[in-house]
Amino acid sequence: MIEYISTPEIPISVSALRDHCRVYDSSFDTQLTRAWYAAASDIEKRSGVLLRSCQVRESRKGLSGLAGHRLQVGPVDASTIVVKADGVVMTGWELDLNAQDAAICITDRSEFERDVVYTIDYTAGFTMIPMDLMVAALELTAHHFENRESTTDRPLYAVPSSVWSIVQNYGRAKV
Repeated sequence: MIEYISTPEIPISVSALRDHCRVYDSSFDTQLTRAWYAAASDIEKRSGVLLRSCQVRESRKGLSGLAGHRLQVGPVDASTIVVKADGVVMTGWELDLNAQDAAICITDRSEFERDVVYTIDYTAGFTMIPMDLMVAALELTAHHFENRESTTDRPLYAVPSSVWSIVQNYGRAKV
């Protein structure tokens, strides 16, 4: 199970969204912000990469669920902790940040129990979004903004192909 502990802020100004979408006043700020969150959420779900830095909590049961567990979202910083169900902060493990996906490595198996639930708390997401990924997010935001009222059983306008090719460079899974 994954849970977002903190609510991330939008990492781009509304005026930058207006500029990209060629909106010249503030009358559509709510719709632009909504389109940004939809685009960011879509990219994050498809790639496993958070565009916004936030606190994440994952739960795993027992040693077998914890050993070698790859953290589900990234990029991950080094401030990760593992906590036992009774609130004890665990030692006897380390975080492998050099793997493609950050993973929990158990260094002392005797410290972990088989049927106990452990939580992993960590900070994930970009503090500064790489420019190409920002362009993809802006393109997808513009697509959501421009097509927010469209209803049909056929796609009227396809998402620009560059969006998914850029996201795929960062993603953990096929886009």
